[in-house]
Amino acid sequence: MIVLKSLLKFKKWIWFAVLACLSLSLVVFAKNIHRLQKCKKINVEIVGNNENRLITPQEIYSLIAPTIVDSPEGKPFDRINFKKIENRVRANRLVKNCQVHRDLSGELTVDIEEHTPIARIVSNNKPDDYVTESGELIGVSPHYTVRTLLLSGSYFEQTQSLKEPKSKPIIDLVRAINEDTFWKAQISQLVVEIDGGITLVPEIGNHQIEFGMGIEIEAKFKKLKILYKEILPSKGWDKYKKISVKYRNQIVCE
Repeated sequence: MIVLKSLLKFKKWIWFAVLACLSLSLVVFAKNIHRLQKCKKINVEIVGNNENRLITPQEIYSLIAPTIVDSPEGKPFDRINFKKIENRVRANRLVKNCQVHRDLSGELTVDIEEHTPIARIVSNNKPDDYVTESGELIGVSPHYTVRTLLLSGSYFEQTQSLKEPKSKPIIDLVRAINEDTFWKAQISQLVVEIDGGITLVPEIGNHQIEFGMGIEIEAKFKKLKILYKEILPSKGWDKYKKISVKYRNQIVCE
């Protein structure tokens, strides 16, 4: 009886060992098939908050496969450098993020997130630049013009980025305008001097608004909104040429 139990136990372990070997073999086989599988197709997926795309799948594809030799199509996946493709795509300044992955069917997918501009720098001395939420300058799109706040003035002539601390008041003011439906509709342009002083150019009226530095933004806009809603409608939108809120507790109309 003891011998029979030992024999049954031994057979049970044999079956476990066989099943373990078979499972391991299947895993190794599947890995080899997965590794040697060739790229059948490239899919480019672009997402973003813009009304229209700033970049096209064709532009991204030209970065993924700048030459026939560099193209992933037809190559085994173990010879395709995903990180290299991501870095090439990110070289396009309109691209915020890029992730490359594959599926079991043999297709390579490149997921693109494009930047969402919050303003556009216009200059007579250099090409225009969109500005991102973080203050990065990303050039412009040849396909689509984003309707956004314009920035101009001597401050931007030598500026390569608005990410530095001294530019924070400008970015803060741009955000405040974009987040307020009234001011987003009313203010079309910010003229920024070399010292950071800001003048607002409105859509309606022939006046300009001397805002000063991009500080105490809420208080300044509160004063301006009273003027716009209670005084200018009765006085006339062309009554004044200059309105200043740069000084605390004052609003000066000329």
